[in-house]
Amino acid sequence: MFNEDTTSDIDRRRFIKSTAAIGAAGLFAGCVGTDPDETGDGGGTFRIATPDEVETFDPRMNQMVWYSTAAHYLFDSLFMLEPDGSGAVPHLADGELEEVDETTFVVDIRDDVTFHNGDQLTAEDVAYSLNWVRDPDNDSPNLSNVEFIDEAEATGEFEVTLHLDFQFALMERELSSMNAAIVPMDAAEEMGQEEFAQNPIGSGPFELANHDPSASVELTANDDYFLGEPTLGGVEYRIIPEAEVGFVELADGTIHQSSVTEALVDEAESNDNVNTYQISDFNFQGFIINCLEGPFVDTRAREAVQYLVDYDELLTGAVGDLGSRSVAHMPPGVAEAWDFPADEWREQYYPEQDHDRAVELFEEAGLGTDFEVDIVTMSGESTTGRSTVLQHEFQEVGIDASVREVSDGEWLDALDTGDYDINTYGWGGGDDPDGYYYRMFRDLANDDGGMSDDVVGHSSIGYLYEGARDRGDDELLDELERLDELVRAARETTDRDERYEYYVEAVDLLMPLHPVIGVYSAEGITGVHTDVQDYEPSPFGEQEAFNQWQEARIDD
Repeated sequence: MFNEDTTSDIDRRRFIKSTAAIGAAGLFAGCVGTDPDETGDGGGTFRIATPDEVETFDPRMNQMVWYSTAAHYLFDSLFMLEPDGSGAVPHLADGELEEVDETTFVVDIRDDVTFHNGDQLTAEDVAYSLNWVRDPDNDSPNLSNVEFIDEAEATGEFEVTLHLDFQFALMERELSSMNAAIVPMDAAEEMGQEEFAQNPIGSGPFELANHDPSASVELTANDDYFLGEPTLGGVEYRIIPEAEVGFVELADGTIHQSSVTEALVDEAESNDNVNTYQISDFNFQGFIINCLEGPFVDTRAREAVQYLVDYDELLTGAVGDLGSRSVAHMPPGVAEAWDFPADEWREQYYPEQDHDRAVELFEEAGLGTDFEVDIVTMSGESTTGRSTVLQHEFQEVGIDASVREVSDGEWLDALDTGDYDINTYGWGGGDDPDGYYYRMFRDLANDDGGMSDDVVGHSSIGYLYEGARDRGDDELLDELERLDELVRAARETTDRDERYEYYVEAVDLLMPLHPVIGVYSAEGITGVHTDVQDYEPSPFGEQEAFNQWQEARIDD
């Protein structure tokens, strides 16, 4: 199903700039699964720094970006995305999807896969896993990513038939993600979701060995993995909130991989023990403005914020040179690959900083400058950095703005309940506009099952829909209804030209409403210790330390 009509040009590029001399053997290391004498603990433990604690090990309920990557070591999916992003290849699937008609596909399942508890993985497990996420009663945050599936049906012991609600251009990509992770039906049902979240059972190349909250997550090699036993004896995630501390431990070999801040790039590149890789992240980073209640209900107040800020200063305050300005709430690379009118959008929707015009708009909205702004942020250099810059801009025009730093859990609660005026926000949407427009800017009330009564909605535009409904703003509701139609239609066709037109119209509807302050798309630098062999990070890689293309080992 993945073909040139539905993949963007960006898929065919490698977004890796390496300062290390890594040859082709590093990325395409040949067959996986090594001789028993060379496996297990002899391959060492790959120790990776992460800034956040894990919220849940259940991929069906996860919302943490770093664990979405780590979960690929514990769980498998039907397909796996290639390291260069050019497409998806069968993984648990025993061959490609067979198209019966536009909304019916059959997939054979490998018969040599076992879960960590020894149970064989069958079609029933696959159907159960997909249907569980698809069931709105389970409140999975991944539901919107698999709602193209109407039902997954086990039509044989190792055969699954996918009945779709609609054609979906990104089906194989979603079936490669942890949004569609396969879990053991019997064990998951017996344990219940709460216990499964702490004691996960998957079929991946590693299994959970130990979890020390706020300290580490330790995984050990799965000797019976269907692709062969990993060379590595284990993978350990060390929870290190401060990037500087992570770099010190990287340089001395305590850990093997860590992010590198802009301030440490020169030191990392000159360190003989560290190889550095600059990787473009396909994500959106910025702020949500609360459109439901508070000072920014009026569109003119939100527009004022666009004149208040200097986008380049926000970017510098967040990540310095390790990012590029977003375009219409997409990474610039996505806009470039799709040949969107990015220059026109920049000129039309991103005004030059003008504090006088900002104050005029605040006055037109009935606010003046005598009001307070509650800016909520997670901890971290990029989030607090851009929040502090924004706070300063408000204060420059006499508006009392405070920055409230909260935990990850409190941040998620604030998004659900609307307890903020402006909130930091980040979204990993991939290299397709769908990842930003459908996932961020649809009307959540039109999803299957709608929204829970106690949840306003994660999506920033969800607050705008809710506010327009509360105020009975029929003119705005007409525009938003069209926006919702566009972002849903764009994912329900495989025709690239049609999708292009849908997104151009969606941008022109969305941007004048100003529900979001778009700041940047990150370009991360990761450092890898030279003790790690046969390994190269990728923005698309999954199970990077052990997959069909490369198999890492630790050479102490």
